[in-house]
Amino acid sequence: MPRMNVLRWRDGRGWIVLAGSSAQLGDQDGVDFEVEAQALTRIAYGEPIAYIWAAGDADTADRHLALLDEMGAPTGYLVDIVTEDDHSIRAQLDEAGMIILGDGQAAETLRAALEGAALEGMQAAYARGAVILGIGAGAAALGSYLEGASGLGWVENAAIVPRYEQPSRAAALRALLEAHPSAYGIGIGSRSALALGAAGQVEVWGERKVTILLGSALLASDQHQKKP
Repeated sequence: MPRMNVLRWRDGRGWIVLAGSSAQLGDQDGVDFEVEAQALTRIAYGEPIAYIWAAGDADTADRHLALLDEMGAPTGYLVDIVTEDDHSIRAQLDEAGMIILGDGQAAETLRAALEGAALEGMQAAYARGAVILGIGAGAAALGSYLEGASGLGWVENAAIVPRYEQPSRAAALRALLEAHPSAYGIGIGSRSALALGAAGQVEVWGERKVTILLGSALLASDQHQKKP
């Protein structure tokens, strides 16, 4: 398992990218795709993008894919992991060079729907080098702890909270760490991302607003180790 200090993440040949929010699709002054553009540089030429939208809605996901296509991204398609059959889900995810776990209001719904064929397809794609781009709720699901549920644990022992600049989201991360004192928190600001590579690379993209917080048990252990 690759690690850098407190960060530990799933073995594989690909990248795990945790983005605080999706591009501002409604902006009239242009769309900021810096995080997506960085992620696209990590995929193999010609491999498609598979977009899982279970945390949100298909229309927003489709519009996001269309805008990525306009900027020169590879072919993309939506994957309905709730209603499609297991064989189709595995096939669509296994061939992808990037799998996007889309944003929305329902990280717990996304987490539950990923069990089974979807998770198997993600694992196969990541093992051979695909990028897993979690956006907002999709990023949160890749941690170990969600509000009221368990995450996928691809970033081990972590509580991941997007849009960390919002007071309510910062409070949510503090509450998760109070409930799980041996965990650590990753607060990711909008238009920012934390990227974790197979060889132990840790990169901060976009506006670079990423905060790491230690739970009380980890903080006490760290302070004890630093005593002379």
